[in-house]
Amino acid sequence: MTRVTRQDIYELRDAMQGLCFQYGGDFTLSSGLKSKYYYNGKRAVLRPGVARLIGRVVLQLVEEAGAEAVGGLEIGSIPIAQAVGAAGLEAGREIPAFIVRKEAKQHGDREQVAEAAPDQGEHLLTSGRKVAIVDDVITTGGSIEKAIEVVEALGCQVVLVVALVERHEGGGQGIRDRGYNFRRLFYTNEEGHLFIDEALLHGAAETAREGVLRR
Repeated sequence: MTRVTRQDIYELRDAMQGLCFQYGGDFTLSSGLKSKYYYNGKRAVLRPGVARLIGRVVLQLVEEAGAEAVGGLEIGSIPIAQAVGAAGLEAGREIPAFIVRKEAKQHGDREQVAEAAPDQGEHLLTSGRKVAIVDDVITTGGSIEKAIEVVEALGCQVVLVVALVERHEGGGQGIRDRGYNFRRLFYTNEEGHLFIDEALLHGAAETAREGVLRR
């Protein structure tokens, strides 16, 4: 089982706070809501060093949930799923990825899911496959719900939903209310300050520097 430290989590929080937030404007989100701040998680997860931390932290949640594959709606989920896969290889296991397209292709096989080739059979996402849905942010939950809908239509069992950041609008509660195992790494207040989810800290290993890092 992968074990991350509290130092890992604090370092990731600091990196994401510094790289992903813009303040001082009147921002319109993809959901149509207005916000005092703008969060762009791709600015962090596309940096290899930060992605490595994200992969290790999310991998621990994936392993705890027993997920066999990781993915979600394009494009926010893609680098996260790849980071989890890389972290899995470092830990000695392979966790394949999949991508849910916003719309089915209009050419070729016209499928709505791109998936890694499985060891056996034609498709990775088959009936009974335990999967984790990931995304870089949750506001109202629409993107995550779309991904869930598509993979469940293929017969998969969604055992985990992970958002790197839950915005202050609180979309994660709607996912929980539908009976899913929703986890977040961080959450924001209305001003865009980033906080660590306490459950994540409880699952992290102690470090000698914990007293220095806590702030």
